[in-house]
Amino acid sequence: MEISHSLGILSLNRNIDENVGFLLTNKKGSYCSFYNAPSSRYQGLFYFDEKTMDMYKFIENIEVVNNNNISMLKNGFYFIERRKEEVIETFTMPSGFNSLIYELNSNNEISLFLDCKASTDNREWGRHYDIFEEKGCIIVKFTKKTDRREESSDSVEEFILYLAIKSDKNAYSKIDRWIERHYSYDKERKSPPYERYVYDALGLGGTKFVFSMSKNKNDAIKECEYIFNNIHEIKNKEKENFLNLLKNESIKKISGNGKISREIKIAYINAFNSLNNLALVNKDNYGIFAGLPWFFQFWARDALISLKALSKIDVDLAKRLLFGYLNDINNEGRLPNLMGKHESFKLGNADAHGWLFLRCKEAIEKINKNKDIINSIKKSMNLIKQNSKLAKIKDSLKKYNLIMHKKENEYHKTLYEMESSLEKSINGLLKHHTKAGFEVNDKLETWMDTEFENDSRSGIRLEIQALRLSMYKLMFEITQNQKYKVFENILKMKVKDKFWNEKILADGLNDFTIRPNIFIAAYAYPELLTYKEWEACFENALKKLWLDWGGLSTIDKNNPLFTEASTGEDTKSYHRGDSWFWINNMGALTLNHINKNKFKKQIQKIIEASTEEILWKGCVGCHAELSSA
Repeated sequence: MEISHSLGILSLNRNIDENVGFLLTNKKGSYCSFYNAPSSRYQGLFYFDEKTMDMYKFIENIEVVNNNNISMLKNGFYFIERRKEEVIETFTMPSGFNSLIYELNSNNEISLFLDCKASTDNREWGRHYDIFEEKGCIIVKFTKKTDRREESSDSVEEFILYLAIKSDKNAYSKIDRWIERHYSYDKERKSPPYERYVYDALGLGGTKFVFSMSKNKNDAIKECEYIFNNIHEIKNKEKENFLNLLKNESIKKISGNGKISREIKIAYINAFNSLNNLALVNKDNYGIFAGLPWFFQFWARDALISLKALSKIDVDLAKRLLFGYLNDINNEGRLPNLMGKHESFKLGNADAHGWLFLRCKEAIEKINKNKDIINSIKKSMNLIKQNSKLAKIKDSLKKYNLIMHKKENEYHKTLYEMESSLEKSINGLLKHHTKAGFEVNDKLETWMDTEFENDSRSGIRLEIQALRLSMYKLMFEITQNQKYKVFENILKMKVKDKFWNEKILADGLNDFTIRPNIFIAAYAYPELLTYKEWEACFENALKKLWLDWGGLSTIDKNNPLFTEASTGEDTKSYHRGDSWFWINNMGALTLNHINKNKFKKQIQKIIEASTEEILWKGCVGCHAELSSA
């Protein structure tokens, strides 16, 4: 099939032979993701309940009757088109609405397959569908009840979901049968169950369809009616929003650079767009999903790593998140691991606070630059005031002075709030998570948060020390309190003494396993080694970690725990071989910083691998979490 990325003169296309799909979100947490053929329980149309932070699946698949051979997928960034012989499907998921707009270029009949459930719930029994008409819409009412065949109670109602459907023909027939799906991707990922019965609910006719989701029937009907009556205006608004995104300075800097290939430019815009679509923004519930479809929670570590990039997209949201996390620092100096329902909720988090300090450092640098600009303007204003006798000019200068004074007060308040929160963090860490001057973590508390054969990274870990060093450095810069400079110098000396053997940095105290965490350390605290020492460290590490396709293994390829092929939900390979794209690209950043000429080949290869993955693999236009080594 052909994949195309449609961006006017920047468009690209390629023929591929893979089961690929797409992902659209509504910036409220809901999303739709369909593939050539249903291959996972996590594909379909999903609804995010912002109050409870639960994710629910509604639609399993939409199929054009007698015509499901996809020959083309067009990524329009804010919409998706698919060609099936003469039929063209268009998918749009408008921002701020829990609805999907589905359109065909000609009158056809479609089959609607449903699998209403909580996203991670795989129970088969107790699923009840009712289909009826109300207020010009077709309503699907789904009721989930307990069932004695799978649990201790029977017929206890758990939740109700409503799907409101409207089409231009309003022609439909009830199919009302159950069919078995076989999910090949879930089997490949070792994510059971690999088979599941889904509900073949309806046959629908027409060219325009709206599917609206809610836990409240009237809300679903109201939204469905509104969107159906305003499809043209709503789609135009989505286009306008995306065109405004393209005007972003970061995008213009890349797209206007003649030295950068078209492929890299389009991959960059896709990455930019994807991060934007993972952000949720409303008054009470805001954050960044760690990743869809599995990680629909707000993970502190992921959010703070992403915050620098997010600030280029939505500076207000980035600021809200930064101060939200500053307020979340607990008495131990740490941040909660995540917000939302996930089995990792109770795990401690050993590095999010360090990332918070790094992002505060960047914010403070911007504030100081702005303060310098204000001081420069004030000097110029004083000169004008001294050399002018006109009352109008003096009145204007007085007004501008007030504005400057207000801005200076804002900066002063911001810096004070940051200093107070960061000091609380360091004091808590010194009391609860420090031993012999080192920061200590329990197992599964770093970003490598899985265990296999006692490999859990407990103890004194390299990147955690580097983040602590960057914390001390920032606190000295803010407060000029010499104790932080002393803390920094002592810890730096200890880390270099115990971790550096003139060839490689240890991954942990008394653990010289080679892992890519050296790149996090270099990113967080480049002062740990000299440039020459970093060069030697990276050269030696790359010999053990480098993957020819353009990635880094998460463990030395000669280590007995190294696993070449991904083991999916079985965590054996997760941090013992699997190559994580965020670490690969951070590696490229640090290699570029230390010696961009010496490491040019690896930097370019990493960029090419990410570009290839974003454009042509899996979920088209979105970056994967990881790859097999």
